[in-house]
Amino acid sequence: MKTPVIMAPEALDFSQLIRAGETIGWAEATAEPVFLTRLLDAQAERCAHFRVFFALTFSEAFAAGHPNVTVTALGGASAGRRFFANGADNVVPANISDVSGLVADGRLPIDIVLLQVSGPDEAGRYNAGLGIEHLHAAIGRARLVIAQVNPELPWTHGDTAIEPGVIDVLVPAAAPPIELPSRPAGAVDRAIADHVARLIPDRATIELGLGAVPEAVTRALGGKHGLGVHSGAIGDGIADLMETGIVDNRHKELDPGITVATMLMGSSRLYRFADRNPTIRIRATSYTHDALVLGHFRRFIAINGALEVDITGQVNAETAQGRHIGLVGGQMDFVRAANRAAEGRSIIAMQSTNRDRTRSRIVAKLADGVVTTPRAEADLVVTEHGIAELRGRTLSERARALVSIADPAFRAELERANERLV
Repeated sequence: MKTPVIMAPEALDFSQLIRAGETIGWAEATAEPVFLTRLLDAQAERCAHFRVFFALTFSEAFAAGHPNVTVTALGGASAGRRFFANGADNVVPANISDVSGLVADGRLPIDIVLLQVSGPDEAGRYNAGLGIEHLHAAIGRARLVIAQVNPELPWTHGDTAIEPGVIDVLVPAAAPPIELPSRPAGAVDRAIADHVARLIPDRATIELGLGAVPEAVTRALGGKHGLGVHSGAIGDGIADLMETGIVDNRHKELDPGITVATMLMGSSRLYRFADRNPTIRIRATSYTHDALVLGHFRRFIAINGALEVDITGQVNAETAQGRHIGLVGGQMDFVRAANRAAEGRSIIAMQSTNRDRTRSRIVAKLADGVVTTPRAEADLVVTEHGIAELRGRTLSERARALVSIADPAFRAELERANERLV
């Protein structure tokens, strides 16, 4: 076991710590230790050539374009897209359920881990707070673990305990964690959410993807009863549903009474709600996305998004007009689980067009040839114009259903494409 060294922030010199060719990985999304990644950015060009790996980033603390840094990631979603503006050669397409294993066996090598923790508690343990994803696997193989000690993190239950003996360097640095406050839903998002809510029965266990539509869905569930949550991420809307008792998790076949997620992605309101809350557990992705775990749920409803869906039901959640702006994430993990649940449904929810309404997101063919979820797994697609039922339907039946929920301005073009298809 290691004895961590406490180091003042101004004494942390990455050029003395990084060996040539090593890979630095850090906690993803809202859990990113921005103080450390900003410091790494400032010192990067004094370091030997190194690689960076992250799953998902919402921060711009580490800049693109360092000549001695190669950036790899699971995709270009959110702030990560700047690293792949000139091509996606260094994107690692992988289901989230596989990442811990890839890290643990060295196929995704991480030599130095950066994370942030709160604590220690009376037993000397620290806590990762906002998320744990594949961090335990990375820590288990890393040569060096550097932890920012941040008292502004919530203390959460689950897999978030970090033993002091796995940490090499502790850097005290208080800083507000990344927040993703929910924005007011527009009319289109509300229409989509209302359609989705009709598909969620009482006592269902739900999974929600990222973005405005999932948060809008939480606001449309006010009339439901006895819902449970087992998800990759949760936002402020889930805290609201827990407080009102709509999400009580009582009917979950696994983890009854507990909301389970691998990441908190919301505002300080969510973080305060989750702090020392025993009804929320933050679990590693090797648990939250595992097929055997998900197989326990009888009424599992997966709600995910897409950038495009073609008229046969193929889903692209990764690229748009040749730019890598998404990622595989947990979509396939949850889609397959929902399709195999006895009373499960898999829902792909998206706006029918791009923001300026110049392009349909229901298309004849996926423009970049990228298939995140294959048509054999297609079940329900929802836009503001309605619900398309695809599972068990022929290609021509699927096309007609999808054309009916496309934006009216593009339906004639899609109908002509359907005629060529059949």
